[in-house]
Amino acid sequence: MSKHINDLIASRRALLGGLAGLPLLNLAGCATTPDAGAAPTASPVTFTSVAATNADTVTAPPGYRWRKLIAWGDALFDSASGAFDPDTLTRAEQEQRWGQNNDMLAVFPAQYAFPTPRDQSRMLMCANLEYFTPSLMFPGVAAPAEFTAAQVEACIASTGIGVVTLERDGDGWRVVKDAAPGAGFNRRITPFTPVVFSGPAANHPWIRQGGEGYNSNETSEGPAGSIRCGTYGNCAGGQTPWGTYLSAEENFNYLFHASDVDAPALLQARTDPAFIENCRAYTVPMQNPAGHLMPRQYDMSTNPHGHTAYGWVLEVDPHDPHWAPRKRTALGRRKGECATTALTRNGQVAVYSGDDQANQYVYKFITRGRFNSANRLANRDLLDEGVLHVARFEADGTGHWLAMTPDTVNAAARAANDSATFRDQGDVVIRAREAAKLLGATPMDRPEDVEAIIDRNWVGLGSVLVVCTNNRAPVAAHPGNPRREGPTGENGVQTNVAGHIVRIDEAGADAGATTFTWDVFALGGDPNATGLTTPSRSGAPLPISTSINGASTVSGDRFACPDNVCFDSRLNAWITTDGSDGVFPDCNDVIVVTPTLGDGPRTVKRFLVGPIGAEICGPTMAPDERAFFASIQHPGENDVNGIEIDTLRWERGQRPPSSFPDGGESWPRSAVIVITREDGGRIGD
Repeated sequence: MSKHINDLIASRRALLGGLAGLPLLNLAGCATTPDAGAAPTASPVTFTSVAATNADTVTAPPGYRWRKLIAWGDALFDSASGAFDPDTLTRAEQEQRWGQNNDMLAVFPAQYAFPTPRDQSRMLMCANLEYFTPSLMFPGVAAPAEFTAAQVEACIASTGIGVVTLERDGDGWRVVKDAAPGAGFNRRITPFTPVVFSGPAANHPWIRQGGEGYNSNETSEGPAGSIRCGTYGNCAGGQTPWGTYLSAEENFNYLFHASDVDAPALLQARTDPAFIENCRAYTVPMQNPAGHLMPRQYDMSTNPHGHTAYGWVLEVDPHDPHWAPRKRTALGRRKGECATTALTRNGQVAVYSGDDQANQYVYKFITRGRFNSANRLANRDLLDEGVLHVARFEADGTGHWLAMTPDTVNAAARAANDSATFRDQGDVVIRAREAAKLLGATPMDRPEDVEAIIDRNWVGLGSVLVVCTNNRAPVAAHPGNPRREGPTGENGVQTNVAGHIVRIDEAGADAGATTFTWDVFALGGDPNATGLTTPSRSGAPLPISTSINGASTVSGDRFACPDNVCFDSRLNAWITTDGSDGVFPDCNDVIVVTPTLGDGPRTVKRFLVGPIGAEICGPTMAPDERAFFASIQHPGENDVNGIEIDTLRWERGQRPPSSFPDGGESWPRSAVIVITREDGGRIGD
């Protein structure tokens, strides 16, 4: 049985001679590399913290301003016809416009250079367009039964990835449109785009059979061997040192239904126990009353293996629009949340990722080859060969990266008297969830973003933050997943509705290590609360203490449900939230900032508050740190009382509760915003 987190902290203090403490150990000792120069020093942010608010706008500190950069429906090309009208949206029109529910953001210099130059006047921005919300689209539709197949196809085309050119002029950053698709770098990658599968599962029979279903229903042209399944469910991702964009596919299961559960093709697929287990792991097929409107490739009755085309990490080269996106199967299949990179001490590439579902796992892939800074294109296939690992957090504060190979997984299955067998590495990566469980990986509280701290030359400094958004089920504390001070149920179970952040320290400060130590970086909650719980919107008490064993992990402003994180050059962590308003209803989702250097409790300051019903995600900065970019996702998806948009619109006949970003009586649109200081200075100073 795992130790309770309180015992764990006490044992770590004894083990390390009282130096471990809570929360984060001082990072300065591991913040130097041969290429990094002097160790960073603490530099606290100086802006005035923003007050909690339910305003339907973006609220920034005094001296800062925000503006919309691009929003759902904005044209990427001059060829897009006229002003955006969501009621007349078609697939063809949507493929020339910015998509819905933008998430992860990444910016690249318009001309590749390594390391990235600080001063840029022209950049390429990549963004994930995670999913579609029908109730926030087509204002003229009065009821769900009125949706047409053409409208559903347009909804699907609103997802995937967007690439757009940015230019800085006297008024700041702005979007630059291309004349037409193919005339520049701007483009859309949708679930209908041809992509190439590479790595150990590229020729897996499930992929081949599912690919036939896509290619028989789509006519778009692609390179030989490509599959017209594009990408979907793109939540977070990452960037590579060679200037490509990595996008992780998350909640793809919502696309898949079965019009006939007894269809011959589906019954035949179910003769394979591994297929049955894989469907169970990803909850497919889903119940979908609008399934008859979906494109045929998503019907598992005729394309039972179609879902295996999703759940991968897609690599896109923003500098080369003619290079077909690659699904890098060596990184494993899951409901991926991120794919962030760091160079190891010997020049290999480590890719960190999380599986964003309660009780899923944290992964790290280490390439066989090494990064070549002098030959950008030589790096584009690095992610096809290497070793995939999954994390096991031990009760004594140590941890292991467990290699996921046919030998290790099959041995684990035999030891557990499990009949599962894995034929080859392709089988391991396509069944990564099953393999990780057999190996004894540690289930986590929704591991979303996993971000390594790196120097300017992309070398990992050894510390990695694992952002766990929440776990709403009552679960006992276990390694990597603390439970805070407050009431617990039988056997010490407690919900983790406010989420937390774990810090990993790689052995030898090397991203290529196979062992690590871990500690608690921060607990979401309210450090200023007079009690250990707060009433939820329903009145039920929610645990919101930020303390463990009497020691608070944070001070300053409250927050809950951490989602994404980025670091500035002074190693402050900028954290966005997803669902914080469900814990603290008097404030919409936020961005907070806290230092990673120094001893705790670390000070948290509220930098931004988003509009009603919106999640804030995709935080990133321009290289010179004079502009901060963020995604405002699904504004109006709930009102200030927590009532969801489906209920508001279809049951109560109300319009969305937000009009962001255009205000007035306008229909809400997800948008990318840019925040700058009024004096043009560096963000946070």
